Formats: sequence, structure tokens, C-alpha cells
Amino acid sequence: MLVDEKYFAPKTPASVIAVGDAFEALLIRSMLESLGAAVLLHLVGTPEDFLLTLERKEHDPKLVVICGHGDKNGLVFGDYGDGVDVGALVDGSLPAAAIAKRARMPGAIVVSTACLTGDAAFTKAFLEAGAAAYIAPSDCPDASDAALFAHYLFHSLLRRGLSPERAFDRARHADPALDMFRLHKP
Repeated sequence: MLVDEKYFAPKTPASVIAVGDAFEALLIRSMLESLGAAVLLHLVGTPEDFLLTLERKEHDPKLVVICGHGDKNGLVFGDYGDGVDVGALVDGSLPAAAIAKRARMPGAIVVSTACLTGDAAFTKAFLEAGAAAYIAPSDCPDASDAALFAHYLFHSLLRRGLSPERAFDRARHADPALDMFRLHKP
């Protein structure tokens, strides 16, 4: 148990992982903190850094948010200079298969805002890694739509105390553009 969970007004521990552009991650971090979460921000620089953040232990935060861009190959990392291991990337993107090999997410609720990460391969990778729930878009949300979805979802989870299923339903039905988000459970 983290110290923040012992406060008179306990704070829910959360991890926000920024892949590439950190703007959305910083917005979601602020949003979570305004809703009473204690947030650990991971500004990953390489594919290996990202994979390390997915090797979670029992005491790590159970709420994990992945912010980044996605394409048909996976999470977009782009190009790197010499010395950075890019062996797991396919055309600059990290596929679900690479995540499946390393991720350990015991009991985590994992939320991805990256385009196309709500597909079967990403879902399987996170659920087989032990996630209690995986929420991600099946298409490409506008950045403002992803932030709106996140706010509805986290407000319902953290301030209203709704279950992940009820919080997801509330968020998904807040606006027609949010219908592309999917909730997957084991």
C-alpha cells in the first residue's frame, strides 16, 4: 500500500505512461490529480523504457494509462539513432506481440488512448499479462475526444466510485465520437 492510500482523504495511485508526445499524458495526469489520484508519470524515451514500465509488481498502481499514437503496426515510437535497440519495432511502431512477451499487469485496469490499440492483439497481450480490464479505442479518436473519454471514465471511477464496467458505459455514451472505445475483461 502506498502512503497516499493511508491519508485521511486517500488518493488512488495511478501510472501515466507517455509514449512520444507528452502533451496528452500531462493533461491526463493533471486530470487524474484533480480527481484525487496520486500519479506517477513515466516519460519513456525508448521502446525498452516502455516495456520496463509494463513489468509491474503487485504493489504498483492498479490504474495504468498509456498515452501515445498508434497505427496499424502498434504504438508509434518513430526513428532512433545508433545505440538504441529498435529490434522490437515494426516500421517504427511497437506491435502487441512485443508487449505480450514482457508485460506483467497483475490486477491492473489499463487504459490506452492510442489509435487502434483496442484490437484483438493488444487486448490479448494485456489480458494475458493479468490485467483486470483493458480499455482502448478500436479506431482513431481525436485527441480532444480521447481526453473527454478519459475525464468521464476517471471521474466515474474516482469520484463516483463506479465499477470499471459502469464507469466505461458512462464515458462511452457521453458523446457519439466515444463509441469507438472498448472495454475488455478476462
